[in-house]
Amino acid sequence: MGRSWRNFFRRSEKEPEESGPATSTPERDTETAEEGAGSAVATSLQTPSAPGAEDIGEVDAPETATPEEIEAPVVDEDILPAEETVLSEEVEAATVAAAEESAGWVGRLRKGLRRSRESFVGQLNAAMAEFKDAEDEEFWERVEEILITSDVGVSTTAKLVAELEQEALERNITSGKELRELMIEHATRMLDKPIEMDLSKKPAVVLMVGVNGTGKTTNIGKLVNFLPGKVMLAAGDTFRAAAIEQLQTWGERTGARVIARERGADSAAVAHEAVEEAKRGGTDVLLIDTAGRLHTKANLMAELDKVRRVIDRQLPGAPHEVLLTVDATTGQNGLRQAKLFQEAAGVTGIILTKLDGTAKGGIALAIANEVGVPIKMISVGEQIGDLHPFEAREFAEALFGDL
Repeated sequence: MGRSWRNFFRRSEKEPEESGPATSTPERDTETAEEGAGSAVATSLQTPSAPGAEDIGEVDAPETATPEEIEAPVVDEDILPAEETVLSEEVEAATVAAAEESAGWVGRLRKGLRRSRESFVGQLNAAMAEFKDAEDEEFWERVEEILITSDVGVSTTAKLVAELEQEALERNITSGKELRELMIEHATRMLDKPIEMDLSKKPAVVLMVGVNGTGKTTNIGKLVNFLPGKVMLAAGDTFRAAAIEQLQTWGERTGARVIARERGADSAAVAHEAVEEAKRGGTDVLLIDTAGRLHTKANLMAELDKVRRVIDRQLPGAPHEVLLTVDATTGQNGLRQAKLFQEAAGVTGIILTKLDGTAKGGIALAIANEVGVPIKMISVGEQIGDLHPFEAREFAEALFGDL
């Protein structure tokens, strides 16, 4: 089973996990509500041990009782604590919900990556039909060409193909099926990084950054539905038209409080107020939106650095997560964004969005290899359930698997 929301959030060891979504969502439609129910954070359960014989009382053995009957009295199930039965049912329900969530997500992921898979696998199938052995240099050149056109990038492609060719020779691979599995293994290895979202501090402050149009504010709204505890939002994007209203709408839908000022206000001032309110109000997680900014504009990136400094001054060590949204449709430009935002904002994780609208899913490999920042979440659609924690093996299979 792939990673679920249940094991995605790193919580304080002293703080028990809460059950259910972070906030009520009365305005969700039926489909969304069903998805949310399968994605809530599970409660840490500790099943009490069954009472011993001393708790039940002595059992008188009948005159005709055998030694075995005397040593092993029968315990009436009605005497056992009701909590044990309830906890067992909750554990079973959580297991079933996790399985349903994983199965549903894999289907969404394959559907979302359909265009990338058709573009890549269609060409790869044609190349593999002509594959004879691992010493065929023309074949490897063809694979390089396919990977580059799938936006894996020149540097990452060169590394991946070199590793594939060497291992294929060592293992004497002669079939396309074996080679495909080998490719999935190497892609998984390249993508597999620690992706837990750090919510171990209270309040945990998460700064959302990215250029305009990547889906940053929308993903804040989606993420609220899965966060444990009390969540607060800060409308730090004070420049884009309707950005504040958009975040306030998400707040109304999820029951999360939104800290906002008028359009054009200083975003650092909004962040300052939000952190103070989060500290006073017992907030568990504070999500701070920021203005979309071109990564090539030094003055805009400097403003982002100012927001980070203000947050750190109010709460040393914060923000605890800096999540960058990258639009997969931008291809190699998205890779450049990731590099520059990492330098300016100290990005701790990437949300890769709009994978359902592009054939450039290979950009995930380039980001993982060249930026070194883990892809923590991916989005393959507009519904709440289309946002999910990233799982390397699932992604590699969905991208490079059979059509």
